[in-house]
Amino acid sequence: MRRAARVDRTQTEIVDALRKVGAFVFDCTRLGGGFPDLFVAFRGEAFLLECKAPGGRLTRPEERFALSCPLKVHVVRTPDDALRAIGAI
Repeated sequence: MRRAARVDRTQTEIVDALRKVGAFVFDCTRLGGGFPDLFVAFRGEAFLLECKAPGGRLTRPEERFALSCPLKVHVVRTPDDALRAIGAI
């Protein structure tokens, strides 16, 4: 049985900042398998964001997913990181 996905403490602030600039944000935390925490659509583009607390590292499944996915997986630690990743700032 899979344990409940842990949400990094920065994720709520990141989601709020993304939605504030008009981005569509879908929380994928429960998908597991290394899939990034957030699917974000902004200005006709799609982004995958992995939220990490300062000093947090990718797990092995997250690393494998990022290496195999044709979309870039952005590791974000702050709301500003997330806004930069989607080109909002």
